[in-house]
Amino acid sequence: MTKKMIFFDIDGTLLTDEKTILSSTREAIKTLQENGHEVAIATGRNALMAKELIDELNVPNYIVCNGAAGFFHHEEVYSNPLDEQALERLIKVADKNDHQMIYETAKELKRRSEKVSEAVSSGMKHVGFPVPDANRSFYENHDLIQALIFYSEKESHLYEEGQFPEFRFVRWYESGVDILPADGSKFETIAKMAALKGFEKEDVIAFGDGLNDYEMIANVGLGISMGNGESIVREVADMVTASNNDDGIYKALKELELI
Repeated sequence: MTKKMIFFDIDGTLLTDEKTILSSTREAIKTLQENGHEVAIATGRNALMAKELIDELNVPNYIVCNGAAGFFHHEEVYSNPLDEQALERLIKVADKNDHQMIYETAKELKRRSEKVSEAVSSGMKHVGFPVPDANRSFYENHDLIQALIFYSEKESHLYEEGQFPEFRFVRWYESGVDILPADGSKFETIAKMAALKGFEKEDVIAFGDGLNDYEMIANVGLGISMGNGESIVREVADMVTASNNDDGIYKALKELELI
């Protein structure tokens, strides 16, 4: 069997709606590794937010912050930081409109504001992670590879109508949006990591469900949408499996005879 590199999103894919890992998913990941495949995570979370799951499943390869950094066997092999000048401009707009932000490096999170808005509180609860500590000037001394900003859909015109061509904005919650490098995505980093480690495109598989999974599902060798995936993700997928609550990962890998 040809060795595969298989990427898994976390929220809505590896995790159920209750933020747990199905026993069938644990078994599938373990069997893939025993069969000699490279298992990887591709998430919007940073490495700190993903660490518990990385450790629990013993996965040594991970793409974090929607592709802004990539690690192979726990070694960072790729990084794509946010443009500093554009970030300064964006922060001024966010402060003016009282839109709170969270700064992210590959392994740290800090919030900009001392106060914690309901949007921040509920957004972090949505991903099962506590609200990070405050450090207003953190971005001045660290290269950020992603930031979180909290605004509603109807406020998106303040950021998403060409004001910041250096960035891409991906909504992951009703009030939560990822700020990414314009040329960054999970797929771009998957392609770089796979090529670096000698995997052909046809030997790269990805599982996902959300809007930030669209590029990787559409462009890897075999893109698999969870049954609970967004409609546009299901439309571009090569395969649609059962939901994250219904053994979707295990069923797909069984059908593909990889486990």
